[in-house]
Amino acid sequence: MLTSFPKPTFLKPRRIFVKVKTNGGGYQKVINDIKRQGKQMKDTIDYAIDLLVKMCTELEKLNKSVSEKNKTALTKHLREDLEPKLDRCQQVLTSGTTVDVTTLALEIRNTSIDPPSSRRLQTVEFKPGTISSELLERMLGKVLVDGKDQSYKPIPTPVALFEFKTSLLYDVCRTCLTGDEAWLSFWKDEGVYRMDLKGSVRETIECKVKVKSISVSRTTGRVWLCVEDDRSIREITTGGNVVTRFNVNNTPASLCITSDDMVVVGMFGGIQLYTTDGRAVSAGAGGPCRQVAVWPHHMASCSLTGDVAAVDSDDVSYDECIAGKNPDKQPHVIVMDKYLNLKFRCKDLGTTKSNGSSNQSSKFYPFDVCFDGAGDVLVTEWITKSVLLIDGNTGRCMRTVYTSDRHEPFCTSLLEDGTLWVGHEGKRTKILKYK
Repeated sequence: MLTSFPKPTFLKPRRIFVKVKTNGGGYQKVINDIKRQGKQMKDTIDYAIDLLVKMCTELEKLNKSVSEKNKTALTKHLREDLEPKLDRCQQVLTSGTTVDVTTLALEIRNTSIDPPSSRRLQTVEFKPGTISSELLERMLGKVLVDGKDQSYKPIPTPVALFEFKTSLLYDVCRTCLTGDEAWLSFWKDEGVYRMDLKGSVRETIECKVKVKSISVSRTTGRVWLCVEDDRSIREITTGGNVVTRFNVNNTPASLCITSDDMVVVGMFGGIQLYTTDGRAVSAGAGGPCRQVAVWPHHMASCSLTGDVAAVDSDDVSYDECIAGKNPDKQPHVIVMDKYLNLKFRCKDLGTTKSNGSSNQSSKFYPFDVCFDGAGDVLVTEWITKSVLLIDGNTGRCMRTVYTSDRHEPFCTSLLEDGTLWVGHEGKRTKILKYK
């Protein structure tokens, strides 16, 4: 007897097929969203390009019009004013009598022959910004797989290029614009020193005053410094002379020169923005551009965004912080925009918002700051003996860049090619390859 079997159904495979097809549509939506975001970025860049080109075109037309008007005015002055006078002079001098010549001289003695004032032509130049692939990737966005960022690739530990012990103490290190060199200073020292990657001192500037802190101008390459004793802000000229540019009202602890050639001074009680000749820069409401701080002892500015970062000790020493004294005070990193408006304060290794709420996850004692090419903040931190990378927009600690095996890292500075200087306690310096 033959046993009859039910006919097989294909419902389950069909459901699988439908599900796969649906998922495929989801992938296509992600792809379309990526393309849409990329097109928006391209359109925004094209619009910015068109604006700059239009500005140059309008300036060219304006200068051409000014040139034509100047030419017309000069031609009219020559033909209607100067040529008749010259013709009469020629005629009198060749055929006139002595009386005629004397009379003519009296007539033209007080006659102006100066040409009409010409309108000035406007000059134009292009100052290119810094192109950052990291910032472009951040603007484009990320692909999340099961809610997690799969586009993030862990960056390996920086490679140590050089390590040396210096012959001098320093607590501020600021890299030069060109070459593999940096300027160093120490708050008890009267000198400023230019050193190469292997620890050789290439230049010494004797300032004859104790140098509290230094900064290097990105436009001139010259070193600026602040002096605590007389509250002066000084510049080292190309010839090596130390010139006082202006004085501030409170005791200065640090300074930085922005890419716009503005001087940001960190003083006891606050941070303020000045021009290079000492005029306080006004904010939109008319008051000075300033930010509240207690003792901002190290600062840096970002060439990409114009942001300014400062380390504020909150008038708490390292030993007091470790011992838990003054628990209501906390050393922290302040990040501001170019007008010193607050973006955030980072007070711990967790996340800290600018509204004052804090998730205190561990003790935190930052000492120095600098910016990387993407506008994020590199911070030397004493308790973990490390260099940390903090998100320049949110203040979130993203990762540990470097950890010292012995002494705390004091100061840090980054060259454009990714060469990272890290100065340690005990005159020890490490030169690393960042990213």
